[in-house]
Amino acid sequence: MTRKLGVALAAATIALAGCQSTQTNVTSVGPTLGGPQSGGELGNAKRKYNYSSNIFLDVAIPVFDPGIPTDKYGNIDDEEVVEQDIWPQVRRLEANRFAINTKKALQETNAFGAINVTPDANASADVYVLGKINYSDTETVEIGIRIMDAANRVWDEEEFEYRVSEGFYRDAFRKGGNPYEPIFNQIAAHIYDVLMKKSESDKREIEQIADLRYAAMYSPEAFSPYLEKEKSWGASQAHFELKGAPSAQDPMYQRIQRIQAKDNQFVDSLQDSYETFYAETHDVYRTYQKETLPIAADIRRKKEERTQAQAIAGIGLVAAVLLGKNSGSTAGQVGAAVAGVAAAVSLADAVKTNKEIQGVRDILEEKGENLDIKVTPQVVEFKDQSIELTGTAAEQHTQLRQRLYEIYQLEATPDQQL
Repeated sequence: MTRKLGVALAAATIALAGCQSTQTNVTSVGPTLGGPQSGGELGNAKRKYNYSSNIFLDVAIPVFDPGIPTDKYGNIDDEEVVEQDIWPQVRRLEANRFAINTKKALQETNAFGAINVTPDANASADVYVLGKINYSDTETVEIGIRIMDAANRVWDEEEFEYRVSEGFYRDAFRKGGNPYEPIFNQIAAHIYDVLMKKSESDKREIEQIADLRYAAMYSPEAFSPYLEKEKSWGASQAHFELKGAPSAQDPMYQRIQRIQAKDNQFVDSLQDSYETFYAETHDVYRTYQKETLPIAADIRRKKEERTQAQAIAGIGLVAAVLLGKNSGSTAGQVGAAVAGVAAAVSLADAVKTNKEIQGVRDILEEKGENLDIKVTPQVVEFKDQSIELTGTAAEQHTQLRQRLYEIYQLEATPDQQL
């Protein structure tokens, strides 16, 4: 009797669950008392954030590491590139685009101050989001993230993975959308959660350390004493501890703060170049994603089948040996099992047979030739002096800092001719 009752209860539970799944998710109807509310996009649920602090840390997101394998000498490992089915130029393009995607997602949290994509990790900021593309084939993307602060402390390290559904492009509402958007939302949410564990005093200290590290770059003898390097047990890198702070009225400190403001202004201006790059590569990259998604998914399935068949064949071979069966016939069975899934090909091979996709990839390669964004030559005005900058974003930033340093030295020693 008890058993029958249990079965009946289980059946009733399943039935109720089935009924619930067929109903709409709407639980309240009619106008709201608080005024008209904006409706969210259908099927595009996003996390809500509630950051209540008055301290907004500035974030630098260096262009991601494209994850191109290298040999022991630091050169590109061509064999591994082929083995992992990597096209370096496309990865480099993604390294820029993914950093921009992370910036956009992080802005949605409304929990940080300035959020800038930077050429490298030498930019001045309170928090650094360092990314590496561990895998990307238009269906599956894996990104490793390390979060660090200006004190050189690692807040957290995490790997994120997302697989795009083959049905993504069937929804007309998603036209022009980013199929990878969920992974960047996950990254932003994780960074926000890690930030929320920091106290107000922790965040104030990080801001002070960031400013002092920048000041010490120009005048180490004056500002390095306020910072002390310490290395925790088991840590691979030393971090900075705050030992004091200069007066806000210190003339030397104020001069460096003006220089830092100009530096930050330049980094802000770079964002237009990154946005332009993103817009210029948007259509061709989306076309590439859409056209190669079914190919990547098919290759994945074939590789899974091949692995499964090889495993089964291997088990059969071991069993045959143990049971003393005829080794010749077993070897033939193994060969047939493996050959049956030998049709699995690489994405690179598949693309070569599709002229349309190959043409798109050629354009992507051209766009992704360099690891760094090319920036239009510009002139920066500071202290009645014109600073001419040329080259890539990283090169221009280095040139600017060098010239600002020379100006600072000239102010400190006005009798010298630099």
